[in-house]
Amino acid sequence: MDWGQLGASGAQNGDAGGSAPKPDSALSELPPRDPTALVRTVRERLRLAIVRMEIPEGTRLNQVQVAKQLGVSRMPVRAAITDLLAEGLLEPIGSGGVAVRTLSERDMRDVYEVRMALESQAVRHVAERRSATGLARVERVLADHRSRVADYDASQLLVVDREFHTALLDATENPHFRRAIVPLWAVIERAMFGMLGIPEIAARAWNEHEEIAAAVLAGDPDVAERALCRHLAMAADDLAKVMPRRDGLVANS
Repeated sequence: MDWGQLGASGAQNGDAGGSAPKPDSALSELPPRDPTALVRTVRERLRLAIVRMEIPEGTRLNQVQVAKQLGVSRMPVRAAITDLLAEGLLEPIGSGGVAVRTLSERDMRDVYEVRMALESQAVRHVAERRSATGLARVERVLADHRSRVADYDASQLLVVDREFHTALLDATENPHFRRAIVPLWAVIERAMFGMLGIPEIAARAWNEHEEIAAAVLAGDPDVAERALCRHLAMAADDLAKVMPRRDGLVANS
């Protein structure tokens, strides 16, 4: 399957054509901007299109058509593709070029194993060291969204989820925690996107955020770590149930 101009309905039956994307699509035309910002924005747009499944997995990217659709030259598209190859969202294909990498359950489990090791240590640091600025930001994220989160769609929930977990990492006051997780975010969010459309799962995840935050704010590193590990383990199990079987792993019943 080749991707050139992908409409809001996506490629169907191997046909990469279609109508122009909706105005709120990740693939709508970009406004003019400086070259450095342009590369970053093209990368973010392509990443978001993959996460939202506007570009389905297995789809081959046509650089010329991508550039045309975004209203940019091929240079920022090439630079963005290089970055997305490094993140594991794209992969080279035998005929030349790149395609959206198929995400397997093994990929997801491996990413969550690393994520749990990183974030469990982070919440212990936060609970033990109790940075006033960091704790205030964690509380602010919850307060900003608590009354509205039930009405958010999957895209909004991804943003809120990242805000919360990033606030925890930043509250360690060790910037290497955030830097270490950045390469994982695109794979995490790609796996989570469809699952967050299930209201009961989204509601439970938010309640678990509240539990983690309460333990951190109470200065209890053991409870905070257990709550964080339970939260990520349940998320991984939920993802395993909804992901297609591709690698012989059996979803939890």
